[in-house]
Amino acid sequence: MNGQRSEGWLPYTLAAVSGFAVCFAIAQATGRREAWDATEYFSIGIPLMFVIVFVLAWHWPRRAWRWALAMAVGQAAALAVCGNSLSLWPLAIIAMTVVSVPQFVAGLIAARLSSRRVQAADGPV
Repeated sequence: MNGQRSEGWLPYTLAAVSGFAVCFAIAQATGRREAWDATEYFSIGIPLMFVIVFVLAWHWPRRAWRWALAMAVGQAAALAVCGNSLSLWPLAIIAMTVVSVPQFVAGLIAARLSSRRVQAADGPV
């Protein structure tokens, strides 16, 4: 298996559900239609999603950018459920891309660290 874990649907689901849950919970708790209108999104939501993507990329390091993308899809679904106006959807996608940069960085860092850990464990026999 060469140090790689089987992926399947689990990391995609965990990332998307996490993105949805974080955005939805913040929007509901703050009474905002969009989670990023609340300061809690930036002080709690983004760091929490950073950690979630880091953990996912640590366990599934191959093409780790996918976990941040799946999380962004979950956040977009939360925006739609919370009553966001679809007329602003293109702007929301651009904003989602910008605020997802930390998750992409977390995925890349965790994948690199995880790969080094696997290489060290597979060291000379």
